[in-house]
Amino acid sequence: MIFFETSGQARTFLLLVYAGFTAGLLYDLLTWPRRHLPRFCAPILDALWCLLTGGMAALALAAGGEHSARLFALLGLVCGAAVYVLGVRALIRAAVRLLGRKRNGEDRSG
Repeated sequence: MIFFETSGQARTFLLLVYAGFTAGLLYDLLTWPRRHLPRFCAPILDALWCLLTGGMAALALAAGGEHSARLFALLGLVCGAAVYVLGVRALIRAAVRLLGRKRNGEDRSG
């Protein structure tokens, strides 16, 4: 059984992986305003995230030559988001914690 029927589907899958990665990044970037702005802004920011993510997915499907969202398209979005959440976000958080510990250690000794 072949996962991709055409070579265009492989390209579309990779574009959707990038879109999923960017969707995860956008979600993290919009987390700070959601926490610090008034409560009525949270649904607006959620709608903005949905519009941006949906637009990226639509552009990736169009650029790849697909005319409909199929299972591999959703899998591409999920894989991209998983790469961001489990990989890049985890590394960024670990680096921030490490820098925070070093900064606190320097403040105590100085």
